Amino acid sequence: MSETRSRIAYEWDVIKDLPDDWESLCRVDLQAVHRQWIEDRSLIKDEDKLGRFQEQLAVQWAVETGIIERLYKIDRGVTLQILQAGMEALGQFHARGLLTANAQALIKDQRAALEMVMDLVGGERVMNDYYIRELHSRLTLSQDTTEAIDPEGKELRVPLLKGVWKRQPNNPLRPDGAIHQYCPPEFVQDEIDQLLKWHAEHESLGICPEVEAAWLHHRFTQIHPFQDGNGRVARALTTAIFVKADYLVLVIRDEEHRERYISALEAADHGDLKPLVDLFADVQMTDLDAAISAIRELRGETLVSVSETIAERARRRMEASRLQAVDSMEQLQRIADARLQEAAGEIERAFSKLGVTVQAEVFGDDGDKHDWWSWQIIDSARLHNYFAELDKPRRWVSLRLALPEIEKRQSRFVISFHAVGRSADLHAVTAFLTNPLEGGEDVESHRWESRTIAEHAFKFGAETSKLEQIEPAFRTWLDATVERGLSVWGERI
Repeated sequence: MSETRSRIAYEWDVIKDLPDDWESLCRVDLQAVHRQWIEDRSLIKDEDKLGRFQEQLAVQWAVETGIIERLYKIDRGVTLQILQAGMEALGQFHARGLLTANAQALIKDQRAALEMVMDLVGGERVMNDYYIRELHSRLTLSQDTTEAIDPEGKELRVPLLKGVWKRQPNNPLRPDGAIHQYCPPEFVQDEIDQLLKWHAEHESLGICPEVEAAWLHHRFTQIHPFQDGNGRVARALTTAIFVKADYLVLVIRDEEHRERYISALEAADHGDLKPLVDLFADVQMTDLDAAISAIRELRGETLVSVSETIAERARRRMEASRLQAVDSMEQLQRIADARLQEAAGEIERAFSKLGVTVQAEVFGDDGDKHDWWSWQIIDSARLHNYFAELDKPRRWVSLRLALPEIEKRQSRFVISFHAVGRSADLHAVTAFLTNPLEGGEDVESHRWESRTIAEHAFKFGAETSKLEQIEPAFRTWLDATVERGLSVWGERI
């Protein structure tokens, strides 16, 4: 099928700079977790321990970047074994029939390419067109061919050009028969020059890494300068941005992220960069949380040195941090209270049309009830891989839901605000749906069943983030969480 007779699903256009409102895309919750990561990492005395953790993440990147491109298949269990054993053991996995020779070679190439990324981060190399072509050569060292379509529409294998801009159009044919257009070969150099020029300007402006990474990744894939391997190069450049900003290697996992990743790139094609920014931010937050937990286990410091560190942190923040935390929580609590009041009104209105009695009332904590929902909060925090510090000031607001004509028990949809671990300024908001079992009306008893509703905890730095920066992201999280909570409650009816 010729391209001229095919429907164009996406028509190529020159790349665009960042949107004017790029600051609204930055994730303050990611910045808060990043601050905690930097603090905790600074306490590591044994650099070899930290190096082992970082190498495991690098190996995972090398494995996953090929899986997501369908260059090879590896069972999840084998992937986990490779992460534990390291690159040196790839030959053993091949000998046992768990890894093909092709996959082994490609993973080695991809891991070696990541060293080129670290040279860029360390300032030994600069990001220019020569570097990008050399990076492509290293990533594709063991790949000799790629797929192509002949004029009759038949698929065939052709030699892969390594480290060379494409010489023929590489516009893929989608399953529905439509064409996705990438940059024509004759404009590739101009587009790459523009991409690099804007990226250099962004570095001087201090663009937050999650936004710059998403922008660079999408614009690079929009150009699609190579015959094949563009996704691998884009993910390598994206990792360079994060690591240079003192974040982690960005690992897009096939099993966990593929569908969201593809959808986010398609949204960016149509001018919406936010889904890709949010994906990258969420991946970084998950891995940073895991890194923080791992570092705490690796630290191996004496009790005295830990106590001195905590005392110094407390001395610097002390009363100012406590007051700011309470103020931020109370302001976000008021926003949540208003949203639940709106939800209660909508529920009562909907049921009244059916002639069914429903009780929907919003309650906030007061001085005697700050400590309610302790075990539910702990369970929810554990699910989200962090430790809820309940000895520090905390707040909650709940929506009580009951249908007396249908069932006797009532449900509580609770939104909790509390501190995270020992951090002086990191706080979290989570939500859960809970209701008493028979004879379990005491909210502090375990005779209640509970289900975490929030897909992820909303985290913010109470001391270092202004409310006007936190509020838009919190409202987005809150709306999605309230809708999910009501849907789960409705499933029980």
